[in-house]
Amino acid sequence: MGSEEERVLENQLELQLLEQKDSLSAIDHALLIDPTNSELLEVHEELVQAIKDAEEGLLHLKRSRLLSEADTLLPSTNIFAEEEKVEPIVPVDVEPEPLEEKGYSVGSTCRFRYKDGRWYNGQVLQLDNSVAKISFLTPTSENMMDTTDQ
Repeated sequence: MGSEEERVLENQLELQLLEQKDSLSAIDHALLIDPTNSELLEVHEELVQAIKDAEEGLLHLKRSRLLSEADTLLPSTNIFAEEEKVEPIVPVDVEPEPLEEKGYSVGSTCRFRYKDGRWYNGQVLQLDNSVAKISFLTPTSENMMDTTDQ
């Protein structure tokens, strides 16, 4: 979907949200007059859920569009594109801290190194032997919306 189409859809969703919120205000006013009206209470619940769903859809749409625009505007860097010999820096007079083995389980949060070489916060979705399926907690581009195998 093109950026212009997404913006049109966003505008339509925003207008729909305004109409739903106006309707909710009218229902709230009617409930002040007749707070035991079961039909009004049912419509109120459905309208609140519809507003929540529309807001979530709008947020997802805007997030997707913005991440797509960021991917287009920001130069993509792939540190694995060129093979360069890199010498590790060895610190002098530094005593390393002992590493504690941390057990991860499905649903736990973790830090992992992505294919761009940077560290990210993630959540473990699946564990199979030495392979973990991880979801980004704070994706910074659209291609990070999918899960990654580590």
